[in-house]
Amino acid sequence: MRILDIMIACTYALASGVLGLGLVRLAGVDPTAGLAAGGLLLILCADMHAAGGNRRAVAALTAQLKSLHDAHETLKNETAARLERIESEPDTRGEERERVLMSEMKVLEDLVRRLSDQAPAPAASQTERRSRGELLQTVRNALEENRVDLYLQPIVTLPQRRVRHYESFTRLRRASGEIITPGEFLGVAQEAGLLTAIDNMLLFRCVQIVRKLAQKERRVGVFCNVSVDSLADPDFFPQFIDFMRRNADLADSLVFEIGQDDFETRSLEAARGIARLHDFGFRFSIDHVESLDADFQEMQRAGVKFFKAPGRLLAQALAEGGEIGGVAAEDYAANLARFGIELIAEKIEDEPTVVEVLEFDVGLGQGHLFGEPRPIRDSAMGEAPAPASVVTPLRAAS
Repeated sequence: MRILDIMIACTYALASGVLGLGLVRLAGVDPTAGLAAGGLLLILCADMHAAGGNRRAVAALTAQLKSLHDAHETLKNETAARLERIESEPDTRGEERERVLMSEMKVLEDLVRRLSDQAPAPAASQTERRSRGELLQTVRNALEENRVDLYLQPIVTLPQRRVRHYESFTRLRRASGEIITPGEFLGVAQEAGLLTAIDNMLLFRCVQIVRKLAQKERRVGVFCNVSVDSLADPDFFPQFIDFMRRNADLADSLVFEIGQDDFETRSLEAARGIARLHDFGFRFSIDHVESLDADFQEMQRAGVKFFKAPGRLLAQALAEGGEIGGVAAEDYAANLARFGIELIAEKIEDEPTVVEVLEFDVGLGQGHLFGEPRPIRDSAMGEAPAPASVVTPLRAAS
């Protein structure tokens, strides 16, 4: 714009000079009068240019004011609409929260009822029968009174060892705070036909606690054990799938874990249950791996995203050389990646095992070397000191 003004000024000056020179030479006007005439023309042109510039500035300013007015009106309308939405959202969230709580209460009531309706199997003596009955009642009370703890063990990246996920383990507590180990009640619960109900309850509690963790903005990916019996349970699973549908926002925070043998021998009902959860965006992990040769294409179709193999099993396969399922041992992890599955080396207890599994190009590791399971209380949601002993999954203990 400044260059254009300079060019216009030069044009005005040139026109003024031509006028003054023309008056002197052609009209015989005195040079002083010619110069005055040229100067007058230059001043007149400058005034006209300034007046035109002012009109343009006024027009631009008017346009800007109109634009600001329009923007103000738009902002005012958007603000009013947002305020209206904010005023209505609490009711909507409250209604949805109430529906979720009612769904939880129904599931819990049904599970507790199933625990209460079944009596322990007859024992060899009255003393044993009383002891088993008391133990089962202790388990029922722990579930009813929410004395369920969630333990988290880190799953880290290799070789960086940054926490990527957590595996969860559920444990029951007596009223005194003492842990009820699976070894204490699994046999009794199985004889009484309550094992599936207890598995269902622990799974449900695990999901509840993970949901609370996510609500506290702790963006954690948690692996949660699920039994194929729970997936095929005609009484529990329809309610559980409805509960998970209402909590589909947890799909990025929850990974359901199934044993290799359970997955490969799953019933049609369990396969349908896996497919239903997969439809809601939930992912799966395979653990308790005993064979590295598996149908990864089938796993991919079922929504499996992780495959956990013991570090020692991987190290042994690499030492033996050769192929695994038609693939060179050193290419095993890359082969899983082609199916969208990440390999996790678990049960790593020492540094030499880390060195060995890194030869497998394993990207994730788990074991006491990287961190023992730590309890997260349902009430405080805070980490407690690490337990002194190994915490194993409920199914593993059985």
